[in-house]
Amino acid sequence: MIGTVAIVGVGLIGGSFALALRKAGFAGRILGVSSPRTVRAALERGVIDEARPLEEALPAAGLVYLAQPIDRILQTLETIDPLLEPGTLVTDAGSTKAQIAATGARSIRRGQFLGGHPMAGKETRGVEEAEADLFAGRTYVLTPEGPRDMETPAAAEFLEWIRRIGGVPVFLGPVEHDRVVSWTSHLPQLASTALA
Repeated sequence: MIGTVAIVGVGLIGGSFALALRKAGFAGRILGVSSPRTVRAALERGVIDEARPLEEALPAAGLVYLAQPIDRILQTLETIDPLLEPGTLVTDAGSTKAQIAATGARSIRRGQFLGGHPMAGKETRGVEEAEADLFAGRTYVLTPEGPRDMETPAAAEFLEWIRRIGGVPVFLGPVEHDRVVSWTSHLPQLASTALA
Protein backbone atom coordinates (compact mmCIF):
# COMPACT_ATOMS: atom_id res chain seq x y z
CA MET A 1 0.00 0.00 0.00
CA ILE A 2 1.35 3.41 -1.02
CA GLY A 3 1.90 5.46 2.12
CA THR A 4 4.11 8.24 0.74
CA VAL A 5 4.13 9.90 -2.67
CA ALA A 6 7.10 11.90 -3.93
CA ILE A 7 6.19 14.43 -6.60
CA VAL A 8 9.22 15.54 -8.58
CA GLY A 9 8.24 18.77 -10.30
CA VAL A 10 5.47 20.42 -8.27
CA GLY A 11 4.02 22.62 -11.02
CA LEU A 12 0.58 22.61 -12.60
CA ILE A 13 0.42 18.84 -13.24
CA GLY A 14 2.38 17.63 -10.22
CA GLY A 15 0.58 20.05 -7.90
CA SER A 16 -2.81 19.13 -9.34
CA PHE A 17 -2.03 15.44 -8.87
CA ALA A 18 -1.24 16.08 -5.20
CA LEU A 19 -4.44 18.07 -4.68
CA ALA A 20 -6.47 15.44 -6.53
CA LEU A 21 -5.06 12.66 -4.34
CA ARG A 22 -6.00 14.57 -1.19
CA LYS A 23 -9.51 15.28 -2.46
CA ALA A 24 -9.91 11.57 -3.33
CA GLY A 25 -9.02 10.55 0.22
CA PHE A 26 -5.30 9.80 0.13
CA ALA A 27 -4.24 9.86 3.78
CA GLY A 28 -0.49 9.35 3.37
CA ARG A 29 2.31 11.91 3.05
CA ILE A 30 3.01 13.90 -0.09
CA LEU A 31 6.60 15.05 -0.52
CA GLY A 32 7.59 17.71 -3.04
CA VAL A 33 10.85 17.95 -4.95
CA SER A 34 11.21 21.19 -6.90
CA SER A 35 12.91 24.57 -6.86
CA PRO A 36 12.94 26.45 -3.51
CA ARG A 37 10.43 29.02 -4.78
CA THR A 38 8.06 26.33 -6.06
CA VAL A 39 8.11 24.20 -2.92
CA ARG A 40 7.56 27.32 -0.79
CA ALA A 41 4.44 28.12 -2.82
CA ALA A 42 3.32 24.46 -2.68
CA LEU A 43 3.69 24.39 1.11
CA GLU A 44 1.81 27.68 1.50
CA ARG A 45 -1.09 26.32 -0.59
CA GLY A 46 -1.11 22.99 1.26
CA VAL A 47 -0.30 21.09 -1.95
CA ILE A 48 2.50 19.08 -0.31
CA ASP A 49 3.21 18.10 3.28
CA GLU A 50 6.96 18.54 3.12
CA ALA A 51 9.71 19.66 0.74
CA ARG A 52 12.73 17.39 0.46
CA PRO A 53 15.68 16.99 -1.90
CA LEU A 54 15.47 14.08 -4.34
CA GLU A 55 17.98 12.02 -2.34
CA GLU A 56 15.74 12.14 0.74
CA ALA A 57 12.29 12.02 -0.86
CA LEU A 58 12.69 8.96 -3.06
CA PRO A 59 13.82 6.43 -0.42
CA ALA A 60 10.72 7.33 1.59
CA ALA A 61 8.24 6.97 -1.28
CA GLY A 62 6.12 4.09 -2.53
CA LEU A 63 5.10 6.13 -5.57
CA VAL A 64 7.38 8.53 -7.45
CA TYR A 65 5.54 10.91 -9.82
CA LEU A 66 7.80 12.69 -12.33
CA ALA A 67 6.05 15.85 -13.55
CA GLN A 68 9.04 17.62 -15.05
CA PRO A 69 9.81 18.71 -18.63
CA ILE A 70 10.63 15.71 -20.83
CA ASP A 71 14.40 16.24 -20.88
CA ARG A 72 14.46 16.44 -17.08
CA ILE A 73 12.31 13.29 -16.77
CA LEU A 74 14.87 11.45 -18.90
CA GLN A 75 17.76 12.72 -16.78
CA THR A 76 15.97 11.83 -13.55
CA LEU A 77 15.12 8.30 -14.73
CA GLU A 78 18.77 7.63 -15.51
CA THR A 79 19.95 8.46 -11.98
CA ILE A 80 17.29 7.52 -9.41
CA ASP A 81 17.32 3.72 -9.30
CA PRO A 82 19.81 3.49 -6.38
CA LEU A 83 17.51 5.77 -4.34
CA LEU A 84 14.41 3.58 -4.70
CA GLU A 85 13.12 1.05 -2.23
CA PRO A 86 12.38 -2.32 -3.85
CA GLY A 87 8.88 -2.36 -5.33
CA THR A 88 8.52 1.42 -5.66
CA LEU A 89 6.42 2.48 -8.64
CA VAL A 90 7.90 5.27 -10.76
CA THR A 91 5.59 7.01 -13.21
CA ASP A 92 5.69 10.20 -15.23
CA ALA A 93 3.39 12.75 -16.80
CA GLY A 94 5.39 13.43 -19.96
CA SER A 95 3.56 14.16 -23.21
CA THR A 96 5.79 11.88 -25.33
CA LYS A 97 6.35 8.31 -24.30
CA ALA A 98 8.65 6.22 -26.53
CA GLN A 99 11.97 7.59 -25.29
CA ILE A 100 10.76 7.92 -21.70
CA ALA A 101 9.43 4.34 -21.66
CA ALA A 102 12.69 2.98 -23.09
CA THR A 103 14.75 4.93 -20.56
CA GLY A 104 12.52 3.86 -17.68
CA ALA A 105 12.63 0.19 -18.70
CA ARG A 106 16.43 0.30 -19.00
CA SER A 107 17.16 2.39 -15.89
CA ILE A 108 14.62 1.38 -13.23
CA ARG A 109 15.57 -2.00 -11.76
CA ARG A 110 14.88 -1.81 -8.02
CA GLY A 111 11.35 -0.56 -8.62
CA GLN A 112 8.92 -0.58 -11.53
CA PHE A 113 8.49 2.03 -14.24
CA LEU A 114 5.03 2.68 -15.70
CA GLY A 115 4.74 5.53 -18.19
CA GLY A 116 1.77 7.87 -18.01
CA HIS A 117 0.32 10.91 -19.72
CA PRO A 118 -2.66 12.71 -18.19
CA MET A 119 -4.46 14.44 -21.07
CA ALA A 120 -5.15 17.48 -18.95
CA GLY A 121 -3.72 20.94 -18.56
CA LYS A 122 -4.37 24.65 -18.77
CA GLU A 123 -2.98 27.60 -20.66
CA THR A 124 -1.29 28.74 -17.44
CA ARG A 125 1.53 27.05 -15.54
CA GLY A 126 2.88 26.68 -12.04
CA VAL A 127 1.75 25.30 -8.69
CA GLU A 128 -0.31 28.46 -8.15
CA GLU A 129 -2.60 27.24 -10.95
CA ALA A 130 -2.91 23.66 -9.66
CA GLU A 131 -6.42 22.38 -9.03
CA ALA A 132 -7.83 19.18 -7.57
CA ASP A 133 -10.29 18.58 -10.42
CA LEU A 134 -7.82 18.98 -13.30
CA PHE A 135 -7.96 15.25 -14.16
CA ALA A 136 -11.69 14.74 -13.60
CA GLY A 137 -13.32 13.25 -16.70
CA ARG A 138 -10.04 13.44 -18.64
CA THR A 139 -8.23 10.61 -20.38
CA TYR A 140 -5.20 9.36 -18.47
CA VAL A 141 -2.98 7.29 -20.77
CA LEU A 142 -0.81 4.55 -19.29
CA THR A 143 1.89 2.92 -21.42
CA PRO A 144 2.83 -0.44 -19.88
CA GLU A 145 5.41 -2.60 -21.66
CA GLY A 146 2.89 -5.44 -21.50
CA PRO A 147 -0.19 -6.65 -19.58
CA ARG A 148 1.91 -8.05 -16.74
CA ASP A 149 3.08 -4.53 -15.86
CA MET A 150 -0.45 -3.78 -14.65
CA GLU A 151 -0.59 -6.88 -12.43
CA THR A 152 1.84 -5.69 -9.75
CA PRO A 153 0.27 -4.44 -6.49
CA ALA A 154 1.79 -0.96 -6.94
CA ALA A 155 0.48 -0.58 -10.52
CA ALA A 156 -2.97 -1.83 -9.52
CA GLU A 157 -3.11 0.67 -6.65
CA PHE A 158 -1.93 3.53 -8.88
CA LEU A 159 -4.63 2.64 -11.43
CA GLU A 160 -7.22 2.75 -8.66
CA TRP A 161 -6.02 6.24 -7.62
CA ILE A 162 -6.29 7.43 -11.24
CA ARG A 163 -9.92 6.33 -11.21
CA ARG A 164 -10.53 7.93 -7.80
CA ILE A 165 -9.23 11.32 -8.98
CA GLY A 166 -11.66 11.11 -11.90
CA GLY A 167 -9.22 10.08 -14.61
CA VAL A 168 -10.33 7.76 -17.41
CA PRO A 169 -7.54 5.20 -17.91
CA VAL A 170 -6.55 4.25 -21.46
CA PHE A 171 -3.76 1.79 -22.26
CA LEU A 172 -1.50 2.32 -25.28
CA GLY A 173 1.96 1.20 -26.29
CA PRO A 174 4.50 4.05 -26.07
CA VAL A 175 5.01 4.31 -29.85
CA GLU A 176 1.27 4.11 -30.52
CA HIS A 177 0.70 6.84 -27.91
CA ASP A 178 3.18 9.15 -29.62
CA ARG A 179 1.62 8.54 -33.04
CA VAL A 180 -1.91 9.23 -31.80
CA VAL A 181 -0.95 12.26 -29.70
CA SER A 182 1.06 13.81 -32.54
CA TRP A 183 -2.17 14.08 -34.53
CA THR A 184 -4.63 14.87 -31.75
CA SER A 185 -2.58 17.19 -29.54
CA HIS A 186 0.81 18.24 -30.85
CA LEU A 187 -0.27 19.14 -34.42
CA PRO A 188 -3.18 21.36 -33.26
CA GLN A 189 -0.83 23.01 -30.73
CA LEU A 190 1.71 23.78 -33.46
CA ALA A 191 -1.04 25.15 -35.70
CA SER A 192 -2.42 27.44 -32.96
CA THR A 193 1.09 28.65 -32.11
CA ALA A 194 1.78 29.44 -35.77
CA LEU A 195 -1.50 31.34 -36.06
CA ALA A 196 -0.77 33.33 -32.90
